[in-house]
Amino acid sequence: MIISSFLLTSCATTILTTVWKDESFTGPVRKMAVIGIFKTPAVRNFFEDEFSRQLKTHGIEAVASYTIIPIDDQSDKDIVASKLRNLGMDYVLVTRLVDRKTVQTYVPGQAYVVPGYYRSWGGYYQYAYTPGYMVEDIYAYAETNIYDVKNDKLIWSARSETEISGMNQELIRSFVKIMIDRLSADAVIR
Repeated sequence: MIISSFLLTSCATTILTTVWKDESFTGPVRKMAVIGIFKTPAVRNFFEDEFSRQLKTHGIEAVASYTIIPIDDQSDKDIVASKLRNLGMDYVLVTRLVDRKTVQTYVPGQAYVVPGYYRSWGGYYQYAYTPGYMVEDIYAYAETNIYDVKNDKLIWSARSETEISGMNQELIRSFVKIMIDRLSADAVIR
């Protein structure tokens, strides 16, 4: 349910809250599998396809994990690692949702002056008021990690906060672009 909420809407604002890179990593990445840990297969597939597509524009041989690893085997790390090694993948990118928060904010009503032609009964009718209302903002927190498949070593990690509002495909595209831009800035990819 949380993951569906994260991806059911879009037009989001994503910020990276923390980023870490292994200083011994000499990169850049050349072959990478992409794993999105989502309950909904359609969301998982679109996420992995979009991440793979954007990685390929940076010259990376990227593959969506759903094309090579059945969803039932995804929770078994040994099966996944073996499959990735057999396919010659050097790295694996894994994204998962770690938390979700709903923030409610009260927007107070406002007074405004009624135009002159509405005035007729005295001064107390010259003002009108709009009612106050509540606004709900939903934030999703994700973790994206890249591991060296051969050494089982973490080489890059980022935590992100996404304010959600819109459609899931645009949310995913926006999220992936922000991750790709940072990976490029950190010289993990070209």
